[in-house]
Amino acid sequence: MNVMTVYENRSDTAVISITQKFQTSYTPKHADGEYPDDRDGPVKALTQDAGITAYGTRTLYWQVCAPELAPKQNPLPADGTDSFMSEIGAQPRAITWNWAR
Repeated sequence: MNVMTVYENRSDTAVISITQKFQTSYTPKHADGEYPDDRDGPVKALTQDAGITAYGTRTLYWQVCAPELAPKQNPLPADGTDSFMSEIGAQPRAITWNWAR
């Protein structure tokens, strides 16, 4: 899952790195014609260099991987149809900023 997040530094101190937690979700196994609610997967914490200047804004791109969710989903059909029926998502949650000193 690729997630784009825009960060705005409203401080007079630069941000060196950001640790972002993501709540993963997935569509559980189901029969054709059924549309179950998504279920929560594991929370993933990722860190990357931010390089956000004081009062600056930066867009960071995160690749959130949760391979442990694949066996909990329907396999993709060989012809590629209805692939939307088995999706994995990731929502940003807690953020930790590492400030310059």
